[in-house]
Amino acid sequence: MTDLSQLPAHLQARYGYKKSSAGKRLFTIVMTGVMIAGGMFIYLKSKTPDVGWSLRTFVVTSDTKTNLSWQVSRPANTTTYCVIRAQDINRSDVGYATVTIAPGDPVENVTYRLTTESRPILVEVLACAGSTTMRVAPANFPPGVAIPAQEPPGVAPTS
Repeated sequence: MTDLSQLPAHLQARYGYKKSSAGKRLFTIVMTGVMIAGGMFIYLKSKTPDVGWSLRTFVVTSDTKTNLSWQVSRPANTTTYCVIRAQDINRSDVGYATVTIAPGDPVENVTYRLTTESRPILVEVLACAGSTTMRVAPANFPPGVAIPAQEPPGVAPTS
């Protein structure tokens, strides 16, 4: 027998004569998806200016005030927004604000005095971005606690 196509189907499959194209099709679909996703990531990264931040220090000055300093790196002359919060020993928020940083140098040191509802033990910068829409944890104040008002350029959440 010289023509392998005349073998029964189970023998063709066993010896690899009749190769299935389903694996090739799946590979092509997956690779196309990866390439599209990679292209979209690169495109969006080039359109969205990078904003970096690093908390430098925080000092609790009283039961209702804490000073914090952080560094922001951003594209030059871009208004930047940073979300900061303070938490108590139970990890409940006692202070929360969105701070607006005016356009200026690409690397800027920012100092802000955060008003808190009670004495904080933890203060952090949750995120900084070129717009007010950020993916950060919302304010998590205990029920019945009034969210403290913040001094400009900071704004406290409304609810």
